[in-house]
Amino acid sequence: MKKLSLLLVLVLVMSLFAGCGSDDNVRQDTEQGTQQDTTTADDSQTTDGNDAQAQPSGDPLQMLWWNDGVEGKVMQGVIDDFTAETGIEIELVVLAYDDYSAKVKTMIRGGESPALMRATEGHIAEFKEFLVPLDDAFNKDDYTNVYFNAAGEAIVLPMDVTANGLFVNFDLLDAHGVSYPTLGETWTWAEFESEMAKLIGADGVAYPGVFDNKAHRFFPMVYQFGGKIWNTPYTDAALTEQPAIDALATLQRMNTNGTLDPSVWAGAANPNELFQTGQYGFHMSGNWFVAAYQELAFNWGVVPMPTGDGETRSTILGGKGLTAVSQSGQEAEALQFIEFMAKGENHDQFTGGVPFLSPRLAASPDYGDFQSAYEVFQDEIANTPATNVADWQAQVEISGMYPIINQAIEACMGGVDPQETLEMLETELIEKAAELGM
Repeated sequence: MKKLSLLLVLVLVMSLFAGCGSDDNVRQDTEQGTQQDTTTADDSQTTDGNDAQAQPSGDPLQMLWWNDGVEGKVMQGVIDDFTAETGIEIELVVLAYDDYSAKVKTMIRGGESPALMRATEGHIAEFKEFLVPLDDAFNKDDYTNVYFNAAGEAIVLPMDVTANGLFVNFDLLDAHGVSYPTLGETWTWAEFESEMAKLIGADGVAYPGVFDNKAHRFFPMVYQFGGKIWNTPYTDAALTEQPAIDALATLQRMNTNGTLDPSVWAGAANPNELFQTGQYGFHMSGNWFVAAYQELAFNWGVVPMPTGDGETRSTILGGKGLTAVSQSGQEAEALQFIEFMAKGENHDQFTGGVPFLSPRLAASPDYGDFQSAYEVFQDEIANTPATNVADWQAQVEISGMYPIINQAIEACMGGVDPQETLEMLETELIEKAAELGM
């Protein structure tokens, strides 16, 4: 009888994982998506509130982690502070990123769920049904890039974000009388084109600037022109509405009228290498280049991205978060740590110590040498409407969507009509979502 009971348990556990997919991992640029809409496995794991603090169980909580740099060391400092305050011990278990998803799956399947785990967008999708709701642990309105389960409950405390932004060569722009905004100011795409036209054919200038040749750099323009990707996710797209058409037409025009170096979208040149020559006025990319550009031979910085006429500021977010895992037996203690981590001073200690861009809307971390550049990125994040964040999150849930959007925008930069491009893209995205059962 014991053997039969064990067999039945094993069958039930295996059935839980029959639908688990793999993580389409993309790291810094967060250009991935493997999510499917699943419900929380066990809502009974939530607490009724955190007024009563959890008592140490005697066993350390396991927090699964991987490192890209120094963030594990910084997190250990936060953990030490938490242990000193509560007596609850946490073991930071560092895994190789390539093995991370498989290890998590094995632990849950074997009844050894970790109490806490770091998660990308792909991990959130793959393990969504095993993540404990966190509404009682932190105020989701204090953060951007929050992920939710089907019941609308927050299941991830955002820990860091990546964001698109506009790098400029101050020396080159100033030498040729190009006007640009500073933190707290704005400009339109029409003003941007007019100012950058001053660099066309100027001495010491190859081209006014470069865009990364990824669709991920284009889509903020859709939001900046007042558009969106979805009216209703996966069935009714908004990409053939005028704002998206105007945005793509603007990018195509800049790629053909001498504003952008066309060799980039043609795949023949690396945009960040071109910018580093000092012969380009701007580089549309992301915050990860703040550190990489520290040793450039010219004065550079980050300025606010343009908007459409009278429209909104917006960037696109990626990033990682912290989750509590159900069936660990230590859910209450895990929620207590997430509550501790969500406090402003503790969260800023982590993001400022790495440094990372912060998803906390009122964040004020000390970025040291990166301060002025990161302040602009943080301002872009703070001014990005939550509806746009949710729209992009819906988009990245489509597994395999990045090749689709990249090929479409590349085709447009090669001469395909913008409206025709977006009509084809709408069709492909809806078909892909239907194929995935979304």
